[in-house]
Amino acid sequence: MYYAFICRKSMASDNLLQPPDKFKFPFPPYDIQEQFMTELFQVLEGGKLGIFESPTGTGKSLSLICGALTWFLESEKQKRIKLEELVNDKTVDDDDDDDWFAAAGKKQEYNQKRLEAKEELERIKVKDEKLAKIKAKRSQLKQTDIEQNKDEFNELFKEVKWMQKAVQRELSQGAGDEDILVEEYFSDEEVDDDYEADEEDTSRRIFFCSRTHSQLSQFVREVKKSPFGSDVSLVSLASRAVMCVNPSVKKLPSQAAINEKCLELGKKKSKPTALDEDENPTKKSKSGGCGCPYNKNTGTAVLRDQAILAIHDIEDLVAAGRKTQSCPYYASRSAVPLAQMVVLPYNTLLHAGTRKAIGLNLKNSIVIIDEAHNLLDTITNIHSVNISGAQLGLAYSQLAQYREKYSTRLKAKNILYIKQLLFILSSFIKMLGGIPGKDPAEVTNQGAKEETCLIEVADFLSESQIYNLSLFRLIKYCNVSQICHKLKGFVEKYQPSASVTNSKPVKSGVGTFLSSINKTEKKEEAVVPDNNENRPPSNSLQSLVELLSSLSMNHGEARMVLTKGPKLTAGRIRFLLLDPANQFQQIVREAHSVVVAGGTMRPIAEFRDQLFVAAGADPSRVTHFSCDHVVPGENMLPLVMNSGPSGARLDFSFQFRDKKETLDELGRVLINIVNIVPGGIVVFFPSYDYEKLVSKHLEASGVLARIEAKKKIFREPKTSSELDKVLGDFATAVRLSTGAVLLAVVGGKMSEGINFSDNLGRCVVMVGMPYPNLYSPELKEKMNFLNKTVG
Repeated sequence: MYYAFICRKSMASDNLLQPPDKFKFPFPPYDIQEQFMTELFQVLEGGKLGIFESPTGTGKSLSLICGALTWFLESEKQKRIKLEELVNDKTVDDDDDDDWFAAAGKKQEYNQKRLEAKEELERIKVKDEKLAKIKAKRSQLKQTDIEQNKDEFNELFKEVKWMQKAVQRELSQGAGDEDILVEEYFSDEEVDDDYEADEEDTSRRIFFCSRTHSQLSQFVREVKKSPFGSDVSLVSLASRAVMCVNPSVKKLPSQAAINEKCLELGKKKSKPTALDEDENPTKKSKSGGCGCPYNKNTGTAVLRDQAILAIHDIEDLVAAGRKTQSCPYYASRSAVPLAQMVVLPYNTLLHAGTRKAIGLNLKNSIVIIDEAHNLLDTITNIHSVNISGAQLGLAYSQLAQYREKYSTRLKAKNILYIKQLLFILSSFIKMLGGIPGKDPAEVTNQGAKEETCLIEVADFLSESQIYNLSLFRLIKYCNVSQICHKLKGFVEKYQPSASVTNSKPVKSGVGTFLSSINKTEKKEEAVVPDNNENRPPSNSLQSLVELLSSLSMNHGEARMVLTKGPKLTAGRIRFLLLDPANQFQQIVREAHSVVVAGGTMRPIAEFRDQLFVAAGADPSRVTHFSCDHVVPGENMLPLVMNSGPSGARLDFSFQFRDKKETLDELGRVLINIVNIVPGGIVVFFPSYDYEKLVSKHLEASGVLARIEAKKKIFREPKTSSELDKVLGDFATAVRLSTGAVLLAVVGGKMSEGINFSDNLGRCVVMVGMPYPNLYSPELKEKMNFLNKTVG
């Protein structure tokens, strides 16, 4: 191990920490790594905004880890020392000034600083005590089994009580569908006080985010190998789709379906505690039960403690969750307040609503964003929402039939807000040329051609006549009443629209359950295949709520993109964010320091102006560091091929790339490369559609068979769950045979953050260039916006 920490004090200011002479590092670092860590240390100490450019192979991740954690641990140590000194210093300078009023003011100001320091020190001690208790608990793991049994008994007892009350309710009302019917909505002003409001957590921590889960796992492994592996508490956050260990939820076909089912289970079994002994509604208990058998308080707490006491990547947490039958998703979320470093994906950090939902507080913290060269586009895409004409038509039909069925049972406020939702859906359908209530697949504009237009958000609100509605209240109603999930349950049970899959609905309800007890086991088993869980999510109303949320937020420059056609199914409404800096300004304003890093960040001026300066940062606060590649130029052979072996031109522009001659020549090039280059070959295409087209042509022409005779072929999967398996199989094939070929996509899951080291990537082929469509109205609007604001 090669390190030595010497903290020098600046001659100009005793308050600034200076970089050590030698950083802790797992091996002697390159000069550029030393420079990188020194510059990073100074950026963090000065609370600046850093743009770091470090090509692949220069050890960027390890430099970020060692540089940031060196500063963080020393800074926290010095902060604690200064707080203790201030609290213990009871001396007040006697001022000879005759102005006793000014002296009293100074004394009061000093005492206030001491009080704030004492409170801060107390918070630090409380956090340390919590960690100490967690460590002590680890020596009494057997007690967990007892608590787990107690949990299971309590849940079973609550379930029995709930069934008794539900039976009584159903017998008295004779209507059923309590799980589908929205509950009474009492007040627009009521605060969602299901949980007690915790004191704001202002502890400093490092937030590290990257684009994919594989990149984050790779980063966590680097932290483990670093000299700081045992000095820092780290928590990995990920989506439900990645961290879910409930097989019945995990097998659902999409991330949206998994999210919906998880939320539904989280609400479902809290019903037993929703009634008191007199059948009056009660407040939801903070320690109440949950419908998911994996999300139990005791098991989740044990998994949280494991996450805090040792560094785990996402795969480690999921494996531990399966072993202990506990929920990694909620365990990792509950571990954040005790963590010093939080590792999370782009979407979680960059979306303000998601940060608030999870409880992430960036105040006074360090934000490090890796693979940031596409950050502007990422922020734009995260906040740009669209809803199709088919979804609008489906949501209108379902909600209208829901209101009709339960019109006599819905309370007045529920009916009011459902009418508002129907009015909005109706207005949007009419704007796309459709007719509310009709099948979206029917032709409503005979002879109309598909066209796209962009309008200002204010004009859209005016034209759709929803400008006078309180969207904030409506969105709050949708969230509190769970109308989207109730409607989804209604659709799954009754299938009210012709657009929904026409399969026989499964009977549900307590009455059906009781009547089925005396039936034969064979008949019970016959119900299982009709279960609707494996269907694609039918929750079209949720897409409308997301669009309304975008319209109601402080979005800065944005446009509404309307696509119309002869049918409603060809239509689309899209909220297009033009100013990503507007959504980034809260991060810049609240964080102590923000660092963006990538292999190439050029042009630096545009990146600085469009991201940091446009977000309100002082240009003097922005710094830039760039280093050269560590691989000598003579070790690389870049080639540009204008023609192939037969002399045919290789033109992959849009009008020529689909031609048979171009595809045939590409096949000849690939065959020659496979015959010459050993090990692994990675071939990148501009899009998934073009990769599919090329693969289909090469298979039909026999080229793929000839390639597979030499090297096995792998294709990039579209789903994240298959990514690790494909990469593992590719690496195995390279290691155990004559090599392999991987067909991947630029901007896809394999184009960034994955290290095709040594034999895995002896040759990289780029087929064409991923240029955007110059005729896209959205691109033209974005270019006009940049010309006005930056140009």
